[in-house]
Amino acid sequence: MTQSNPSVIATAFALLLLLGLPVLAAWDARRGVDLEAAAEHRRALYVSVALSLSMITSLTVAVILWQDVSAESLGWAVTDARGELAWGAAVTLVGLALTWLITRLAALAGWEESPLAMLLMPRDAGEKRGFLLLSGVAAVCEEVLFRGFLLWVFVAWLDSPWVAAGIVSLSFGLSHGYQKLAGIFRAGLLGMLLAVPTLITESLFPAIVAHFWINAAVGLGGWRYLLEAD
Repeated sequence: MTQSNPSVIATAFALLLLLGLPVLAAWDARRGVDLEAAAEHRRALYVSVALSLSMITSLTVAVILWQDVSAESLGWAVTDARGELAWGAAVTLVGLALTWLITRLAALAGWEESPLAMLLMPRDAGEKRGFLLLSGVAAVCEEVLFRGFLLWVFVAWLDSPWVAAGIVSLSFGLSHGYQKLAGIFRAGLLGMLLAVPTLITESLFPAIVAHFWINAAVGLGGWRYLLEAD
């Protein structure tokens, strides 16, 4: 990613996101969800999650524009569409295999899957369409937030881009706290995997593609094989 010095405001906002998003996830997990009611209104849950992600990302984009951060610095560019699409496909396959492996290891360790994570999985055609839309929103928003803005700030301030990726991936994992320990561990490692093509290609495109495909594959039936421990 292009090296430049983030402003004080950009750095402060990045720290707020890095620490605040996991705190919000922990607060949501502690507050709990009425699973029976949520199961009857799964599409409304998709809309709620999409709106929350869009609002946080819109605020981040406002800070980016305010501080005149270049699109190139954040990886908002496609220089080799075919090569970056190949990266996206490769990361998708590795990510799905990693999801399966982590889920099995978590089951062996006695880590329970979150009922809410399973609840999010669509059951009928209409819900699957809604889940695909949510997957697209999540792929764009989370990549802009984590592998875009946060990674740019911490790469600029730390000596090693891989250390920066590790810190951002830890925050990404903790931001999935509603998925319990298994989900946190899984999201954290997937976040690190998504950082690889971002740092190598200096583009968010491969990570966005892979993020969407992984979510879509899991939601369109893969969850029965990738997330269920039995």
